[in-house]
Amino acid sequence: MFALFLMFFSIILPLGLIFYARLVRPHHLSRKARIIAGLLIFLLLAAISVAMPVSLYTAREPQLYPNYHVETWLPWLYFLMTFICILLMLVILRDLGWSLSRISSWIKSRKQPDKTDSSAESEAQTAESLSRREFFKRVSTVATVGSAAVLTPAAVMYATKGRKIREFDLHHARLPKSLDGLRIAHLSDIHVGNTIGREDVEEIVAQTNALQADLIVITGDMVDGLPEFIGSWLDPMKNFQSRYGTYFVTGNHDHLWDARGWCDLLSGLGMHVLDNAHEIIEINGTPLAIAGAIDALGDRKNRKWKSDPEKALSNIPPEIFRIMLVHQPKSVDRSFAAGADIVLLGHTHGGQCWPLNHIINAMHKYARGLYEVDGKLAFVSCGTGYWGPPLRLGIPAEIDLLTLRTKA
Repeated sequence: MFALFLMFFSIILPLGLIFYARLVRPHHLSRKARIIAGLLIFLLLAAISVAMPVSLYTAREPQLYPNYHVETWLPWLYFLMTFICILLMLVILRDLGWSLSRISSWIKSRKQPDKTDSSAESEAQTAESLSRREFFKRVSTVATVGSAAVLTPAAVMYATKGRKIREFDLHHARLPKSLDGLRIAHLSDIHVGNTIGREDVEEIVAQTNALQADLIVITGDMVDGLPEFIGSWLDPMKNFQSRYGTYFVTGNHDHLWDARGWCDLLSGLGMHVLDNAHEIIEINGTPLAIAGAIDALGDRKNRKWKSDPEKALSNIPPEIFRIMLVHQPKSVDRSFAAGADIVLLGHTHGGQCWPLNHIINAMHKYARGLYEVDGKLAFVSCGTGYWGPPLRLGIPAEIDLLTLRTKA
């Protein structure tokens, strides 16, 4: 575990240098004050570097939870991680604003004619300008750190208790009229483990059941932990209620934690695990194909267990409408080419917060919400949980209620 700590700390250490350079060094502080500030930054980063190794270790040794009260203090390390993430974003935005302001001032000064001032007046103006600049630097530092402190509990509450129900109508020309109005509850990226536990699962199940959906689908990244240790946290999922069952495909995180074991456990809870396969169900006398492929990266240990949308969609009569479940956006076009009419997926989390949502939009062709491509539809969930620190701002966790509609 110490080796893991050193690895994470070496990755996070550059943040300490950034914070010291941008929040401490610009001010004329005493040597003692600089040392205290630097030590505080060091301790904060050391604390959050402990969080992930402890989480990984306790996921394999669950008896440590009661013995060392891990469930009490570990979430606070993740809350510190949330604070650090928000502080970094605010520092970047503040410095970007300063840079734009300086560029604007330089452009204005180039356009204005030179003024000849006396030496005494020039020195006085320079001293006044430096004093004003130092004042604004200190105010901006206090405002940046204070804003991060205020936004942190909001981001945590938004991530853990701010789950929204989002409703969408999916219009498709090939949808049989007998399937018009079919309601699908779509969940993704729950990430049970670390700071998401059994109580959260119970709440998700209750919210989903309240929708009275015809189908429930879960498009990967269910867990961050091994089934033999946190498998019981998913027990409430045996209470999912829908007319035609619950369907699941794996995500990239599931493959880090014994995906085969989780698939067996979820099957025992009554879910239909789609392992590069499909099932045909009959609704109002009309067949409907529900297909699913394992995560696009597949299983890193078992190279034979690879994502195969073509296999999942094979041997389905052409007249049958096909809903495809995958995890990552990179599987969408491949699924369309294999014959899917609608593809449901997750993985992106919608970025989890502003401005990361814009980066996600730039990285992925299918990033968030509903897309139509040549008459076919793809819907990307922003995730029902979160990954890493409990951090969501502007991009709430969601359970999506998708209603299929026949397009005229």
